Amino acid sequence: MKKLTLMLLGAFIATATFAQFDRIVVEEVPNSGKVPGKTYRVYAVMVNAKDQIDAVFAEETNPVTISSTKPFYQHEMGGALSADVQRFDLQNDPVLSFDSWFTIGAVDNYNNYLMPFAMDSVAVKEFESGTNYVSKTGAWFVTPDKRQTQADNSNRILIMQLTTAGKVTGTINLHGRTRTQRDGDGNVISGGDLIEERGITFTAG
Repeated sequence: MKKLTLMLLGAFIATATFAQFDRIVVEEVPNSGKVPGKTYRVYAVMVNAKDQIDAVFAEETNPVTISSTKPFYQHEMGGALSADVQRFDLQNDPVLSFDSWFTIGAVDNYNNYLMPFAMDSVAVKEFESGTNYVSKTGAWFVTPDKRQTQADNSNRILIMQLTTAGKVTGTINLHGRTRTQRDGDGNVISGGDLIEERGITFTAG
């Protein structure tokens, strides 16, 4: 874990050499009025399929802020991260599928390697109580060897789901790598360049 921590810190202070992030897309997920308000999924759109986002991070000069004019819906069996949502519980209580959470490319715990890294415990607690998430430290991340970090064939990577009756505003920072190309022997021949984008904003509702 110590080695992983040092690796991530080194990655976050590096300088991006390639800009592959395109935009944020927000889509409404029908919830049939089973929970208060509307459910939104927020995607990072990349230039190419298989470009990667491996972390959404906060820092002193570029905090992450996820806020709403009304409380976020938080299911009692959910959590701040999609990895906290158990697929078994979803099958027994479909309303859990509208919980608010942060992620990288996964909607529940199945094959989900999402982890917190020094996330502000107070900010997490406030988000889980339905209020805003504001943090100047930490990240939610997946190690870049995992498939869920890769943009799909629509060049998108899911980074959060939010359910609220209010208007959402957000500011985030993204870290990742460009799509890696390998030769027949498995050697990298192109790609793998660092992606860092700060101060990305979005709205919903």
